[in-house]
Amino acid sequence: MKGSRPGKLPPPSPTSDGGRVCAAPGCSTRLSIYNLGSACWQHADLVFPNYRGKRLAEGKA
Repeated sequence: MKGSRPGKLPPPSPTSDGGRVCAAPGCSTRLSIYNLGSACWQHADLVFPNYRGKRLAEGKA
């Protein structure tokens, strides 16, 4: 699924000269130089930062 913003689109982020692409099978998204991971935002693991409160122990919810 792809969407678009109403109005003028912003310029894309610069990509590396090597042309890194997402590591997910079948995904041809070129990764930005600012993306330090190996996957695009759609295929990256979902992480919920804990800014407030107690830190939960690993494996407990």
